[in-house]
Amino acid sequence: ILAVATRRSTKEDWAEWLRRFTLGTLRCCPCPALRACAPLGAAYGPVAQRLLGPAFLACWCELQDSVRSDLVRHLREALLNPTAPLSVLHALLGLAEFMETCEAPLPIGERALGAVASRCHAYSKALHYKEVEFWSEPGVTTVDHGLIQDLMDLAVKLGQLD
Repeated sequence: ILAVATRRSTKEDWAEWLRRFTLGTLRCCPCPALRACAPLGAAYGPVAQRLLGPAFLACWCELQDSVRSDLVRHLREALLNPTAPLSVLHALLGLAEFMETCEAPLPIGERALGAVASRCHAYSKALHYKEVEFWSEPGVTTVDHGLIQDLMDLAVKLGQLD
């Protein structure tokens, strides 16, 4: 399902890709309670969307490292694809945020996630990823003026002027 993400071009193609990815994740989930929700999710999309994070986490915990690497590569390609609509990007950002909250962050990279969040006008998420990027290099003695400027711009967009 993920491998064909780069071939999507229309909003409808992407919506179908996200629907298949979400339902596929539910159907393959090792948790019986979540897997049992797959038919309901197929009939009523918002249920599947709400369960994507927990189902993905359950699947993620069972995957081998090589499969995880492939999965992350495909998710990153989808996130960085210029034809991906904002609704798909928001869903994938939400998934990344869920995984981070569960202390199983996807190794996509703060810079990439921050750029996608900015593209989606999700400025609080963009600011979070920029802050993580800023603090992730302790001991660095040079100041990245571009990163500082990005942090300030996002704070202004969010009305955080102090």
